[in-house]
Amino acid sequence: MRLRRRAACRADGRLYVLLDLEGNTPAEARAEATVEGRAVPVELYPYDADPSPSLAVLVVPYLAPSTIEVLFVCGEERARLTLACPLERWRSSATYRLRPEVPALLSGSERRWTHLRLRPCLDRLLPGDGCDVWRVSVAWEGPTEVRPVLELLDERAMPARAEAFLFERRDHVERAWGGAEHLCVFSLRVPEGCRALVVRARDEAGIAREGFCSLDARLYEDKRYQTWQFMRDARADDDRYRRWFDEHRARRADLELQAATRLPREPLFSLVVPCLSSDARYLRELVDSVLAQSYARWELVLVDASPEDGVVAAVAAAAADERVRVVPLGGRGSIVTNTNAGIVASGGDYVAFLDHDDLLEPDCLFWYARAAASERHPEVLFCDEDLFSERGCYRQPIFKSSLLNVDLLYSHNCVTHLLCVSRELLGRIGPSSEDVSGAQDYDLTLRALAAGARFEHVPRVLYHWREHAGSTSGDQAGAKPYADEAGRVALERHLAGRGVACSVGTAGRPFVYRVSYELPEPRPLVSVVIPSRDHADVLERCVESILSRSTYGRLEVLVVENGSTEGETFSLYHRLCERAGGRVRVVDASDEVRDGFNYSRLMNRGAREALGEYLLLLNNDTEVITPGFVEEMLGPLLRPEVGVVGAKLYFRDGLTQHAGMLVGPHGAVCHPNQDFPPAREGYLARAVRPGNFSAVTGACQMVRRSVFEEVGGYDESFAVGFNDVDFCFRVRAAGYLVTFTPYAELYHYEFTSRGREEGDAGKMLRWERERARFVERWLADFLDGDPYTNPNLDRDSLYYGL
Repeated sequence: MRLRRRAACRADGRLYVLLDLEGNTPAEARAEATVEGRAVPVELYPYDADPSPSLAVLVVPYLAPSTIEVLFVCGEERARLTLACPLERWRSSATYRLRPEVPALLSGSERRWTHLRLRPCLDRLLPGDGCDVWRVSVAWEGPTEVRPVLELLDERAMPARAEAFLFERRDHVERAWGGAEHLCVFSLRVPEGCRALVVRARDEAGIAREGFCSLDARLYEDKRYQTWQFMRDARADDDRYRRWFDEHRARRADLELQAATRLPREPLFSLVVPCLSSDARYLRELVDSVLAQSYARWELVLVDASPEDGVVAAVAAAAADERVRVVPLGGRGSIVTNTNAGIVASGGDYVAFLDHDDLLEPDCLFWYARAAASERHPEVLFCDEDLFSERGCYRQPIFKSSLLNVDLLYSHNCVTHLLCVSRELLGRIGPSSEDVSGAQDYDLTLRALAAGARFEHVPRVLYHWREHAGSTSGDQAGAKPYADEAGRVALERHLAGRGVACSVGTAGRPFVYRVSYELPEPRPLVSVVIPSRDHADVLERCVESILSRSTYGRLEVLVVENGSTEGETFSLYHRLCERAGGRVRVVDASDEVRDGFNYSRLMNRGAREALGEYLLLLNNDTEVITPGFVEEMLGPLLRPEVGVVGAKLYFRDGLTQHAGMLVGPHGAVCHPNQDFPPAREGYLARAVRPGNFSAVTGACQMVRRSVFEEVGGYDESFAVGFNDVDFCFRVRAAGYLVTFTPYAELYHYEFTSRGREEGDAGKMLRWERERARFVERWLADFLDGDPYTNPNLDRDSLYYGL
């Protein structure tokens, strides 16, 4: 057998070689490939871009630095081909440069011959904790009896150090170009930075032919960049932010128009600046930023705690503006003493608090005045901000939520600058005490919240927080440990004043706190409501994890049976009830689904049958990770303003499935920060700190029975989709908070026992109808944007992108 090379190229981790089999056809020939005697995948296809029947495309994985030996067999004839991957790399480069039309014809040859062939594809590279996670899809056309499994090889064709398991399976997925296919998605956990991997897919049933895909360094870098692009948040790219900021900050014409604008009410703003050993340049730049304000009704109160150095007096004199006043104190008192003195000396309708080294945008007070003059009559104003480096660069923007995020505030001060409080509110709540010195702004915010103050967020970057060695901004957060403790004291006092039994500790980094709630005795009964139908193995894993791992003593588990037919399921019911000694009950709700499956109806039935004061609504495809998950979810519900609490859920591969839900992305309700490893914080640490969201998934929701009944439970017109989100929206509309806690963790094996709607025409039609009804009901939320994100952020980003 004779063969001749015609061309070669490298693409998507594969090496494509155009061969002339000289008298033989690809259908007559068979190829076998090895590396050092170990088999590697190889495919041989007709070259359909040329009528010559002897032309074939050989496809092997690109395995730098290995050499691949290929044996061709055609009847009794043999031929060999040696492919040294480093050399083939240079040959490929020459082909792309000299014959650019050839790679387009060779690459992707396997996609043109798909019948009864498994087609694996490396879809996404996701960073895990100490590993990389690949999502690999395997598609095929043909019968559903095909059972794909994966074999993983390294660059030397040795078994790879990797773990693979089925992520989801979808049958009869309708394709955009017509027809249908089946799809299995696998998740692979491989060593971090692994740049060489061969994924071989074969059919355990022996129906479909095997296929492969492979990874090389170039494809790895491409996929990593794609992931970074997709997952980047507003702080991921400072250059991009600076371009955005330059486009959105006020121009001279804007400032002139603002200066000429007359508002229905024009409050006087007192800007209080405690000064102690101030840097003359920093203070001068601050004063200049105030003098540049387009809104004229302000006074700048410089509280000078170190008049002996003459810095404050000199800067004030140079300003030559009667609105700049100095209050000399002396004695180098605490920042609380200085701040309180500034409040007393000021005469404004609103009092704002500035650090002596920061900067304001020239339109800052105009936007504050416009908000203050509105019919909403806000009592506390705050804005977006960024960091200002010593090199004069604006970076790391902090885009805050439109609605005050109370539970995030209980984790860290998410209000910060520019905090501005009405004179009337200051009179009601009084001054801060000495023991919160260094965190007096946090203390003031918390006391304003306790007083029921009206907060308003101004969605503009109007404050620049200077970075330097003595500041608590950016990487210098640990510069003032006394302030860290002061914040903890302020939060603990605030919660105690609201009747919340708890302790407040630190959460491993400066100015971040963890609230540990003290549960009442006797402990309230919690009813775990789990709708289930067959899939006995799935249900058993869920219930056994509750019974064996939960540390909460007063639990009952209600399995809401709805139409099971498998004997194994009823045997499991018997075993669970017998083993748990009354802690597990099975509620037969088959009558609720006679007219078709209705998840809402099942949940409502379970709630009616439950005995607990608290309901934990749980999917059967979950598994407990945190032994104290019930306690962690129950804690926030002890605060009367909290209505629903959701947990942090993970896919089987350990990446985040749920950490709260957002309104608006792609016209639906989506999971932000999905596919993050457990420790990845995400934008403003929203993935790892408690916080409020518009909704939390019904896969794991805890709610007080009284709240569930007050809002009428789940709306049964949402039979399958959007019922959990609609429930959360109605809870919020009733005046309660929806809270996410990262301290209760479970696995959620979503898509393993049920498929996605995508690809199933019937399910998609039902989903679209329910979505349309949901959007119609909550249209204002979609038009205005999610209140727990920021209008400056990309509404279609799941990662708080800019």
